[in-house]
Amino acid sequence: MGLRMIQRIILFGFMLNISAWSQTTVNPDISLIGRFETFTNNVKDSPEYGKLNFGTPGFELLVEGYLNPYARARATLAYEEEFDPEELYAEVLRGLPLNLQIKAGKYLVGFGKLNTFHPHTWPFIARPLSHQIFFGQEGFNDIGLDLSYMLPIEEMYSSITLGIYRGEAIANTLVSDEIQLTETRGNVPIWIGRWSNFVSLSDYKSLEVGLSASSGVYARRPVNESGDSTLAGENKPLNYLYTGLDIKYKFVPDIYTAFTIQAEGLINYRDVPRSGDPGIHMPKEMVTSITTVGLFISTDYTFNRQFSIGAKYDYTYGIIGDTPSFTTLANDDQNTTQGLYAWIGYYPVEESLVLRLELEHLMFDYENGISRRPETTATLQLIFSLGPHKAHPF
Repeated sequence: MGLRMIQRIILFGFMLNISAWSQTTVNPDISLIGRFETFTNNVKDSPEYGKLNFGTPGFELLVEGYLNPYARARATLAYEEEFDPEELYAEVLRGLPLNLQIKAGKYLVGFGKLNTFHPHTWPFIARPLSHQIFFGQEGFNDIGLDLSYMLPIEEMYSSITLGIYRGEAIANTLVSDEIQLTETRGNVPIWIGRWSNFVSLSDYKSLEVGLSASSGVYARRPVNESGDSTLAGENKPLNYLYTGLDIKYKFVPDIYTAFTIQAEGLINYRDVPRSGDPGIHMPKEMVTSITTVGLFISTDYTFNRQFSIGAKYDYTYGIIGDTPSFTTLANDDQNTTQGLYAWIGYYPVEESLVLRLELEHLMFDYENGISRRPETTATLQLIFSLGPHKAHPF
């Protein structure tokens, strides 16, 4: 082989590499996930009672792709009556010492399993009650960075993730006054850790178990311990600690059938301000600790590849729908909400369209004896997908 031929081969290989590189860095995947819902309920005092109510359509615009063979990035712009940059992050997947992975930006953090997935991938419609209370309506979404390390265990996939975040996402679920939150909380980060373990039980069965924890200061508040209205209260930090357990079991005997059981539980230890004994001019204020819990368990059965049926049970401390604040019923250890759910889903060819019908039945338990009738809501949801990111079942 002559020198000229060798030069041509090297030049051709170089141009081919440049072409492949440009495709990974210039041409990301672009997808649009659209969502539309209509619902009715049996709440007689509500304006939606007995009517077919059409919600405002929402969508997610996703731009994602590899920056190079070692790193990828993703941006998600969501519209839910207003535009919101839901995610914007980059992650290094390989090439770091000790096979570490790093992720930085704004994204759904790794507390539990379900929170890391967008709602359009769930088999059900309603966000779990405990997630609404402890994470908020948008999920546990925060700005920060984390490091992940895969443990050298041959029998299973086991990884540990530790991250540090701004902390405003968890604070906004407990304090509705954003001016007070901004002025008093300060620049105090929170920590989140997760240990995830995935094992293949057989060719058709898999099991994943995870442990999560998160802690930090969710707010600061002046506390007047003397009850003297002429004195300013001492500005004290309010701390929290979340611990969680998640389990997911999946049985897939063939490409047409799948059975999934998923459960998550969360224990919350939190400082809250409360009124105490009478003071000089007003009741004394104090900081006390409360413990609350939340959990859900769901089952989903997919058959004929295009249909699914499922059910979910929810339980959480706090009253769903109450405005977050220091003393609200959504931030206490006395009142609880329970939910029962059932749904049926239809996934046409290539999972580019999803239709779901879900029934939600909420039951409320007030410590002071308030009687509130259960509330039932029926929701019909349509999700469509344009682009490579499909509206697939979870």
